Amino acid sequence: MSTEIKRIKVDKDTRIEPILKEAGDSPVIIEFGSTAYRINPVGNTSSPFTVESAYASVQTIDGRTGTDVSDEELEAMIDEAKDRYVQRLIEELDQEL
Repeated sequence: MSTEIKRIKVDKDTRIEPILKEAGDSPVIIEFGSTAYRINPVGNTSSPFTVESAYASVQTIDGRTGTDVSDEELEAMIDEAKDRYVQRLIEELDQEL
């Protein structure tokens, strides 16, 4: 018995991370404007974010050096950077439409 793929309408303010977490290992269809995108999980991938690049970027974010930032703060900054990156991709896709 097959299960229908979940369809989710998003706009430029939608956070994608919770949607993808909820989808888990299942594909999901994201509807953005009049276009739909099917997202298939591909498993674990290596992140473009490394510890070195994250620590190097911390200074540009708030002026502190990486050694002055707790692990929790660094994780929050990385998560925010990922969210901003996804948001930028969505905005670029929106401009293409």
